[in-house]
Amino acid sequence: MSKHWYEQFDEHAMTCVIFEGDDDLDEGDDSHLPIVVPVVWAVCETCDGNGRRVNPSIDGNGLSREDFAEDPDFAEDYRRGVYDVTCSECGGKRVSPALDRDRCDPRTLERFDEWVRDEWNSRAEEEAERRMGC
Repeated sequence: MSKHWYEQFDEHAMTCVIFEGDDDLDEGDDSHLPIVVPVVWAVCETCDGNGRRVNPSIDGNGLSREDFAEDPDFAEDYRRGVYDVTCSECGGKRVSPALDRDRCDPRTLERFDEWVRDEWNSRAEEEAERRMGC
């Protein structure tokens, strides 16, 4: 899977492409066909429209009040944005493509929603396996 929710983005046509189904399906299986969905620009949810965010390697596992209390210089640098990096989702544009449900035909919307459910279920299963040490 790419780093975005979509595999391809056509900024001119304002469409995104995703692929449903497993990568290891038979060649003739049509459940791996692309889903082309209309999109609009939306405020990037990863950086809240700032174009930058704290480097995930700094606070990806969360920070506590104690982390800041133990190192006041770190706390000050953190608040000043010293550890900020360009947002990986929007590339600093502050906006990213979001599904345009109003322009999406019902069948495509149904396929998209099913794809989202499958992705979430797959990620939840992977996370559960990680927690079990698999």
